[in-house]
Amino acid sequence: MSATQINFKWRGRQSLPVILQNETAECGHACVAMVSNYHGHDLNLPALRALSNPSSRGITLLDMNRLLTDLGFRARALRVSLQELHLVQCPAILHWDLNHFVVLKQVKKGDVLIHDPASGMRKCTMEEVSRYFTGIALEIEKADDFKAIRNNQSLTLTHLASSVRGVKKFITLLILFSALIELFSLINPLFMQCVTDHIISTHNAYNLYFIALGFALLVLIQTFIEYIRGHVVIYVSNHLTEQFSSNIVQHILKLPLEFFEKRHKGDVQSRFQSIDEIQKKISTDFISTLFDGLMIAVNLTVMALYSIQLTCIVLMALSLYVLIRQASYHFLKKQTDTSIAQHAKASSAFLETLHGILPIKAFLKEQTQFNTWRNAFIASLNADIRIARMNVMYRVVNQFLFHIEQIIVVCVGASLVLANQFSLGMLIAFLAYRLSLVNKASSFIQSLFDYRLITIQLHRLSDIVFQEPEELNLGSGEHKQPIQGALRMQAVSFRYNPQGEDVISRLSFDIKAGEKVVITGASGCGKSTLLKVAMGLLNKTEGEIFIDGKPLQAFGIHNLRRISASVMQDDVLLSGSILNNIAFFDEEIDLARVHESAKLACIHDEIEQFPMGYETLVGDMGSTLSGGQKQRILLARALYKQPKILFLDEATSHLDIENEQKINQSLKHLAMTQVVIAHRPETIKMADRVIHLEGRKPS
Repeated sequence: MSATQINFKWRGRQSLPVILQNETAECGHACVAMVSNYHGHDLNLPALRALSNPSSRGITLLDMNRLLTDLGFRARALRVSLQELHLVQCPAILHWDLNHFVVLKQVKKGDVLIHDPASGMRKCTMEEVSRYFTGIALEIEKADDFKAIRNNQSLTLTHLASSVRGVKKFITLLILFSALIELFSLINPLFMQCVTDHIISTHNAYNLYFIALGFALLVLIQTFIEYIRGHVVIYVSNHLTEQFSSNIVQHILKLPLEFFEKRHKGDVQSRFQSIDEIQKKISTDFISTLFDGLMIAVNLTVMALYSIQLTCIVLMALSLYVLIRQASYHFLKKQTDTSIAQHAKASSAFLETLHGILPIKAFLKEQTQFNTWRNAFIASLNADIRIARMNVMYRVVNQFLFHIEQIIVVCVGASLVLANQFSLGMLIAFLAYRLSLVNKASSFIQSLFDYRLITIQLHRLSDIVFQEPEELNLGSGEHKQPIQGALRMQAVSFRYNPQGEDVISRLSFDIKAGEKVVITGASGCGKSTLLKVAMGLLNKTEGEIFIDGKPLQAFGIHNLRRISASVMQDDVLLSGSILNNIAFFDEEIDLARVHESAKLACIHDEIEQFPMGYETLVGDMGSTLSGGQKQRILLARALYKQPKILFLDEATSHLDIENEQKINQSLKHLAMTQVVIAHRPETIKMADRVIHLEGRKPS
């Protein structure tokens, strides 16, 4: 790197945000988002995906350079030695560990501060940097025509609350009951004042019992209201959780296949589980916080009527506590962010361990996999420990401040009583109001900072909520002619992102209704991707797909999926019986069709030999079925649907030659279009036609 360029630009108080990647190969986009927002844009990852959708294989420096140019920056790639790293204009993007990108924030006194899209802010020693930094850096500066872009759609509590139905009257009851409870809490201190100033001084026992009875009645009413309110809280909380969870799961099921292919299951699960925390903030916590704020104002007013001087002492202690909380907020936010991200990593590692337990045991990699999970789990626990220490510090500071404040208030209040400016009953009542204020203010301050921290959960959930669902268009109307199942692809191309290479390039072929076509080709040439495009699971980049001579847009993707069935390489059985799996959990199962489908798939006799027959429980895990048995049940599931078009991707790869030949003979006599990916000659021989892919094009 040339060391002649020195950066004299003053950047004021601009800060470099931490933006964590949501997808497995999105580190480059996250780095671009961090640098862009530092320089004046307001962008999130969904906005960047709209400009340049990252593929599951990641992003190159060239792709990143193009994206930065589109955003109004000038970027240049540099080869930098470790000794020259401090000369790089920050923030810069560093190539890290040969398969990752991070943002360089600062080099200071032998330490390097980076923002890692996978784990957040990190301070690295030069030794660590030497181990991971590949020597390639990307310097970024604004172009002359730079214009700030604002496209940072964020999920808010209001957005979620607006989607809730059927709880308005219960929320109203909750507010009413909470208001009554707070009103009673204001009246209670007056009991001590009345007894001290009007009963003890007059020695009137009759009035004492009368007043005590009245206040006891109020306590009874307050207790009953709190009981009713508790039941309303239970209903509202569970109703909100059910609605939020249902809405999110329903939305997840409508998302395109690409969404799931680019994310870890554990991370998606972690984002979904944040609903519990969010619903508390919307329902009970919100109402409690609202009334805490209201009662703080009321308590302060009442206390000021007693004594401005004593009230100011309490306010000073509260203000100091708020300042301490604010000063440490960013550290707490960072640790909370790290904790959530690392817990998600640990969850992903655990799920991967369960799914991959066979090869883990076969290769004696139990300890390696355990270490992977343990490292992520310990990282999350370390963040949790730091958060717990902060909370301990907050409690200690709270107790110390308000104990000192209480001592001062009692001393000043006692001096006022001695000077006959205050009665003893007034002091006791003031102390009761002061205790109520301190408790509610502490709770209110905690809730306010919790609401600020909940934005982390909202941001993670927004990655799901703001994903566009796939367009399952119904086509241009009813099909007057019976559907035959002819399939034609005309100059179809597909790539995962606009800047990437074509996975399928200008592919054309015509498959007649009822024809069996086998697609062959070397591994990695795009055969499975081709099937997903033909099924409408992936959207073509160019060209046109025709079903029975109608363009797919006019025919309708929904209609295509209704008339087609498939067996893909990574298909799984769902938890349930074999019967339910073959019928794919239809409400009304046609038992005769199940048996016929199983016979065509050459699995009926084997199922009958199981002790529980078709009621044998299976699933993607914990099943004793062999690979060949699973494949045949999956094939039976596809045949049960009685499709017009059958897509098979290595659907008989685990079978012996005899069973494969029997199945091929059965399929050959079925009146349905068959598009089959195969390598084995037994299946290829049974085809009416073979399409060979070579270099992502038909040969």
